[in-house]
Amino acid sequence: MSNPSSDYRTFLLYVVGSFTLILGITLILLWWPDVITFFKGVIGLGLALSGLFVLYSLKK
Repeated sequence: MSNPSSDYRTFLLYVVGSFTLILGITLILLWWPDVITFFKGVIGLGLALSGLFVLYSLKK
């Protein structure tokens, strides 16, 4: 026989997790242009750092 408080906690975590997932997906879709801009910035920063490391390794 399962513990009623454990069942309630599992149900509550399921509801909170579902709400958080739906909210996150909704915000990503609403702010899609900003998400693309963010990823372009992250990719640009990563490429700049990798170029810097390549030039640093050539100097050494």
